[in-house]
Amino acid sequence: MYPPRNVSVSVIQSGQIWEGDSVTLICSSDSNPPAEISWFKENQISSVGSGQSFSALQSGRFYCEAHNQHGSQRSDAVTVTVKGRLVMLYISIGVVCGAAVIITVLLI
Repeated sequence: MYPPRNVSVSVIQSGQIWEGDSVTLICSSDSNPPAEISWFKENQISSVGSGQSFSALQSGRFYCEAHNQHGSQRSDAVTVTVKGRLVMLYISIGVVCGAAVIITVLLI
């Protein structure tokens, strides 16, 4: 019987994360008995989740803490950066057969 050790976070997604998407973080540890997992966002007092995996919806630095009756250990923090969606608006005004035509194209 021993406390959690080798606690680490892995990110299950590569590439850019856009607003509205989520990224899954997995916490792993070695302990006996198995550890309970809590998730935290740096600079916040209360936990933001529990369980082996956590889906981050916003930017920040996140870490997990593994604990059992023999002790606890926290992982290093990982940085999640969520990028805002790019919105481009094109407006075109023209005349077709004597009538004004406005064309609006919204790209998200």
